Amino acid sequence: MENGQLMELPIEYLWEGLVLKNDIFNHTGAVLLLPKGETVTSSKLNRLLRFYGKDKYIMVYEDTYLEIMSDEHASPKARQEMTERYMGYTKLHRNIGSIFQAPNLTSLLNSAQMEPIVEAISSKLEKFDPIMIFSCINFPRPMDEGLQRHSLNVAFLNGIQAEWLKLEPEDVKIFTLAGLLHDIGKTMIPEEILNAPRKLTNDELKIMRAHPLYSDKLLGDKFGSRVRLAARHHHEKLNGKGYPDGIMDSEIDLCARVTAISDIYDAMISARSYKSARLPLHVFDMFYKEEFDGLDRGLVMRFLKNMRLKYTNKSVIMSDGTQGIIRYIPPNDAGHPIVQQEELIRQADENWYCREMVAIY
Repeated sequence: MENGQLMELPIEYLWEGLVLKNDIFNHTGAVLLLPKGETVTSSKLNRLLRFYGKDKYIMVYEDTYLEIMSDEHASPKARQEMTERYMGYTKLHRNIGSIFQAPNLTSLLNSAQMEPIVEAISSKLEKFDPIMIFSCINFPRPMDEGLQRHSLNVAFLNGIQAEWLKLEPEDVKIFTLAGLLHDIGKTMIPEEILNAPRKLTNDELKIMRAHPLYSDKLLGDKFGSRVRLAARHHHEKLNGKGYPDGIMDSEIDLCARVTAISDIYDAMISARSYKSARLPLHVFDMFYKEEFDGLDRGLVMRFLKNMRLKYTNKSVIMSDGTQGIIRYIPPNDAGHPIVQQEELIRQADENWYCREMVAIY
């Protein structure tokens, strides 16, 4: 089908003034609702909402779906929901949650349960541009979904980093699995500590810092040593000032070093009630300025180089609500990229800054 497959789209994601580049059908795909070339008016939109209801779906071709997702009229929440559904992130997140929240978690932690999820993640690494994956990772998540989303995000980030390191496909899967399970020990941390809407007390922090040991215990000998070591050592530092074992330099396996970068990046991107979410560009600056000590500097610089390349020539919404294209991201000042808007090219500054990374298509 030249326009791509038909896909579900909530009616509420249409807007007045949208010019249809393709036909729109009812929820079964059998009845033409609005033909190609028509403009969505308020009366047409209200008629659809009255007839089908706000929460109902219509069917659009894949190219129309992508067009609506990337348009500045789409709200960040709508864009996020559509993106996650389109690339299958929503289903993966649900599958991980069903395992992590299961009362019989110990019995479910085995390669037979995890292999399909790792394979699904690997297939998406092959199919989708990393920017689409980043758009799922970068969006704030509900507090009670923190562990599941964080684990999935770190799995994706580990897999992407492993590919950038040009590792063999089987090693990419090992790094992906390590990311997925690196924080499994947090399932043994009391929820009032794990989801505390504030900074932890010193006593609570000691309990939280035991999660790598819990992860090691839960994983046992069910997975390879690299997965287990990544779970135990992703908070270790090359200077020996990490935890739980205080090891340093070459004692820390490559998989654990990569997982540390993925773990920190996702933690900085996410929002908690006591900490605002940060844009990727600002996190790049934090890594460049070595605000996180003890990381492998070579891996960090490779990560930043590839991330800057991926975001170059992608869309961004500026603080004044206008949309532009990122043309260059300075290595030492990523928070102020060079942005193009038609013929105008200028550098972002404190008064005109990046508000949202659309950066998808």
